[in-house]
This record gives sequence, C-alpha cells and structure tokens, in this order.
Amino acid sequence: SVLGATITAGTINSVLGATITAGTLSSVTSISQKSFQEISNLGVATGNTYTGLATVTTSVFGTYSFFVYNVGPGVNRADARVEISANGTNWYADTSTTTGIAVGSVDVLVPQRFLKYTRLAYRSSLTANPTTIDVYFNGQGT
Repeated sequence: SVLGATITAGTINSVLGATITAGTLSSVTSISQKSFQEISNLGVATGNTYTGLATVTTSVFGTYSFFVYNVGPGVNRADARVEISANGTNWYADTSTTTGIAVGSVDVLVPQRFLKYTRLAYRSSLTANPTTIDVYFNGQGT
C-alpha cells in the first residue's frame, strides 16, 4: 500500500492490482493493466478419441481463445472442441468445430460459457487416420 505519495518525476514500470480511491491522477500518458498470456502446444498428434490438452485456469482472463492449425500430413481433418470445468475434473463440451479442420487450415474456438477451467480437446476426424495440429491459447486479462 502506498498512502499519500507524490511522484514528481520518474517512471512507474509495473503496477498490478492497484486501486485509486481518492486523490488526483494528472499528466498520464497511458495506463495499461491488461495482461496477456500465450501457451503453445506444437506438433500434437491426433488419435481416435478426444484427448484434452493441459488445463488452463481461465478465471483470470476476460477474453481467451484457442487457435488450431492442422499441420498434416495427408488429408485427414482434425476435430477440436473447447471443454470447460468448475473443478478441473468433470468436463463439459462447450464449443466445437463443425466440419473438422482441413490440412493447412485454421479454426479459432472461443468458449460460449464461463467456468474456472478450460482446455482444448482434439481428435482425428476419421478413425485410424491421424494428423498433427499446432494449438495456441491466447488470453487477455481484464
């Protein structure tokens, strides 16, 4: 806590979770409190059943999404869906690809509902015909 401080010169590089309840803030060039996080999972091989990537605690993000690129090889599509959970154990399929992601194509999945935990689950569109995907999670704080 800082109480009754006057800053007449200099730079404040990082202030997290600050609340100004009284006083004056003048001559401010910019204030940005939005944090950004990216998690990449590259070269993920698909299988016959949905498999979840590592769980992301999304309760700290206002906006977040999954970018899924089907690297290939071959012509097999990849199915992907966003799963959400309140406890990190029981999962609900929230959104999914509608036709599968073709080799060389991208889909971006954005959850429709909010719960504390989120993950991307993936599989091959055709049984016994695997492909490889690259997945990026992007989250921005509030």
